[in-house]
Amino acid sequence: MKKFFTKSAQRIQSFMIGRYGIDRLWRALIIFCLIAIIIANILYRFSKIAYIAFTVLSAAILIFAIFRVFSKNIPARQSENASWLRLTGNIKHGFSFQKDKFSQRKTHKFVKCKQCKSVLRLPKHKGKINVTCPHCKNQFVINTGKKK
Repeated sequence: MKKFFTKSAQRIQSFMIGRYGIDRLWRALIIFCLIAIIIANILYRFSKIAYIAFTVLSAAILIFAIFRVFSKNIPARQSENASWLRLTGNIKHGFSFQKDKFSQRKTHKFVKCKQCKSVLRLPKHKGKINVTCPHCKNQFVINTGKKK
């Protein structure tokens, strides 16, 4: 029995040579597929059309995910994955920035530069201070609150 599983694993490995395989986008597609299946099953009681639509959507996502795994066009799949990572990286960065802003709200004030719209972090309770934007070198005066 052990010999059977060893041979099976070797066959799968030799089949996958030159193919793209699993990446983060594949994992996200599988999660989206499962979510679509769950939504379809919830909607089954209410609307048969919505059930069919979500079932077809989940099948299409699954077929695309399987296609990506077995694809031999590696540069195209890497490009798709890089785009996905860029998108999710921007979203994660936005959430982490908001988290940082919230945790530093008592000690720092966040203001936008009027010229380049970049966010600047300034210490609170320093009174009126002269600020130079590090990105566009625009100078302006901002009140950070009364001095303590």
